[in-house]
Formats: sequence, structure tokens, C-alpha cells
Amino acid sequence: MTTGLGPTVGSPHPGYGLRVRFDSKALDLAAADYMCPCGRAEDAVGYDAVQQLVVRFGRHQRDDCPIPEIRTAAARHYAALQHSLSKRRRK
Repeated sequence: MTTGLGPTVGSPHPGYGLRVRFDSKALDLAAADYMCPCGRAEDAVGYDAVQQLVVRFGRHQRDDCPIPEIRTAAARHYAALQHSLSKRRRK
């Protein structure tokens, strides 16, 4: 899904990763894009669309990316996030 922003991580020389731009005063001014080393890229505009894009990015890297190193690193990151969230609930 492309809205015209295109992958702009590291412009003018695009790189890999996720970038979220957010104006805290106006929720509709949120924008995000990502580019994966496997070649997949997406962008989104609007608060809800940005939230969904961030989730899709994490799931793509953890579950769908054809590069094993990316999937392994994303699985470690997800496990660390889950551990962090479970520690917060215990207190």
C-alpha cells in the first residue's frame, strides 16, 4: 500500500528500517514508512494507519521476511519486548 510518501528512511540515500513521524498536537499528521532488506516497502499517513503499519512491519520481519537473519533478529526483539511488558505487569 503506497500513499505517495515512499520509503524515506535515510533520505536522500534510502536505507532499511522503520521511521515514524508524529505531531503530538495533531493526530492526523502522523506518517510512517519502512523498507526491509528483502525489498518490501510501505508507507502510511494518519494515526490509525501508522499504528497498523508499525504492527505490519514487526510481523513481516518476524514471520514473513525471506532473509533468515532478519527473522532471527526480529524474533529476539519481539521476545525482549514481551519480557519487558511482562515485567511491568508484575509490579
